[in-house]
Amino acid sequence: MAREGAGGGARARSRGAGGWTWPRATRLERVFQAVAGAFLAGAIALGLSLQPSPTGTGTHTILGLPPCGMLLVTGKPCPTCGVTTSFVLAAHGRFGDALKNQPFGLVLFALVVAGLVAMLATLAAGRSWGPVLVPWTVTTFILALVIVGLVSWMYKWSTM
Repeated sequence: MAREGAGGGARARSRGAGGWTWPRATRLERVFQAVAGAFLAGAIALGLSLQPSPTGTGTHTILGLPPCGMLLVTGKPCPTCGVTTSFVLAAHGRFGDALKNQPFGLVLFALVVAGLVAMLATLAAGRSWGPVLVPWTVTTFILALVIVGLVSWMYKWSTM
């Protein structure tokens, strides 16, 4: 194990292939990983506890949320119409139905599962998320999600 030099703190690092290092997580990072992991596990558990709406939209109303105003007024879905239903379908293992209903809900489910696995792995290993986040800036990730979301909305719009 090597230690970071001046200005970088004294976080323990382990050597990976090609000289890449993966620093140990700080106590604050480990708390964040545990809280984020619990949140992601809770989202999956909530998805498992709900029954998807047979109409393809409106599953969120089971949670006490109002129906989609855009859908009520125009008869056409808003950008998030069907995402909850699709997420719930995916949580129940109905991936084809989730993709057909609203692709972004399936993407969101996959991201939640991947995030949970990554959180648990880094928490168990005691490693920081920093080096993992470097290749993907937050802006790039959000832009990719917006593009996928818009394409999914166009798909949903065309199927209703």
